[in-house]
Amino acid sequence: MTMKRAGVVAVLVASIAFLFRDVIAKLVLDWWNDDNYSHGLLVVPLAGYVWWRSRARLASLPVKPSMIGLLLVVGSILTLVAGVIGAELFLTRVALLGTVAGTVLFLRGTQYLKALGFAFLLLALAIPIPAIIFNQITFPLQLLASRFGEFAISACQIPVLREGNVITLASTSLEVVDACSGIRSLMSLLTLALVWGYLTESALWLRWVLALSSVPIAIFANGIRVAGTGVAAHFVGAAAAEGFLHTFSGWMVFVVAGVLLLAVERLAKWLGPAAPAAAASADPRMGPTASISLQAQQGAGFITRALVVSACLLAGAGALGAATRTEAIPLHQRLVTLPQTIGAWEGTGDQTLDRNVLGQLRVDDYLNRGYRAPGRPGISLYVGYYESQRQGQTMHSPLNCMPGAGWEPVYRGRIAIPAVDNGTASQTAEINQLVVQKGLDRLLVLYWYQAHGRIIASEYWGKIYTVVDAIRLNRSDAALVRVIVPISPQDTTDGQAATATGLEFVSELLPVLTKHLGG
Repeated sequence: MTMKRAGVVAVLVASIAFLFRDVIAKLVLDWWNDDNYSHGLLVVPLAGYVWWRSRARLASLPVKPSMIGLLLVVGSILTLVAGVIGAELFLTRVALLGTVAGTVLFLRGTQYLKALGFAFLLLALAIPIPAIIFNQITFPLQLLASRFGEFAISACQIPVLREGNVITLASTSLEVVDACSGIRSLMSLLTLALVWGYLTESALWLRWVLALSSVPIAIFANGIRVAGTGVAAHFVGAAAAEGFLHTFSGWMVFVVAGVLLLAVERLAKWLGPAAPAAAASADPRMGPTASISLQAQQGAGFITRALVVSACLLAGAGALGAATRTEAIPLHQRLVTLPQTIGAWEGTGDQTLDRNVLGQLRVDDYLNRGYRAPGRPGISLYVGYYESQRQGQTMHSPLNCMPGAGWEPVYRGRIAIPAVDNGTASQTAEINQLVVQKGLDRLLVLYWYQAHGRIIASEYWGKIYTVVDAIRLNRSDAALVRVIVPISPQDTTDGQAATATGLEFVSELLPVLTKHLGG
């Protein structure tokens, strides 16, 4: 590579690093602090090794630059801008990967990008998935691990009671939190299975077997860990579920999962079709450096194309700086000043949330208050307010939180309510209706997301509107509103009486709350 060409490549790399400096820094920070994605610290060197291992093959490929690559770069830059101002970290990280892939496609062509496909797959696995999807995955895994642990502990003739993801023993209680859901070992084992298949140059079908089998193996291994922790806690005490013993058990279970993955590979090779005879020539990825000079392979116009990409990246940095001006945080009264009297309903006292719960919710302000009206059951109102969601704050759905406390969903749907515009009822909107049960107790949960006078039932539409409002209004503030009504044992109409009570309160609440949140 000539000095001039090397200088252009350096400028190109520096341009990518400058545009995505905050994205890269936050991503590395998440890899370092979030054990669910700590494998990302190893994935980047592995991707670099895949490129180095394929260098001879890459040098022999014809150079056919594609304009689609430049379109992908521009599209990724726009995605970055939308992701930053719309408070969606996942979009910004996908934009980084898209920019690198588009640059490769624009400079070298489709065959070169295809040859690096596995490296890009590894990098994609290191990107944390969106929180609203992550919560949908981790909580079922928590419940699955809890149920497995309960079954295994009971099989050992140890008295055990499970409520949601909390396992209660005679001497202590164990909570299967997010970190114990198994998503960490699942992501790590899946990455290990893919790398294993690639490095051993296994047949394509065997690579699929390894990747797919890593999922049930990780779930099974995590269930064994929860069960083992419960048994140890019963005989040793709560210390068995904390500190070094807890961490060490995680490593041991992962080793067991790796052994099971090896057993699956051996079994698959024994039962599967015989491998084809090896070719006489060595793998081109490991062969000697191609005699074709790199300069000739890069072809004419490489420097021009690299400078075009750099110019697009620097222009994107300027556009991002202009778009991410200081967010317009609206004036906001503290939620505790919400009136104690709402229609016929009187407040019965505010409750403070536990510090650990607040650490999970990451709200900027909240209200947790009871209300009661004559002839009506007491209800609970929770409002969690987020001034900005640009730093990754995500509103937790009651659909995830309620089952964690042992409340099993028995009905889920939506119900229409009068929407509010400037404090008066205008059109109708939909809110979520959830019925949960613990033992003989039942609760009706009504909840929705509210921002800028808009009432939204869907988490996903709420995220889309966050991006739209961030672009349109330079605001990403929003609130989660939840109303809980106990369902009387005498209510044999599947909670219709509780629903009527909840809707009555919501109709009185909305005009007051909408004005309070700024409309």
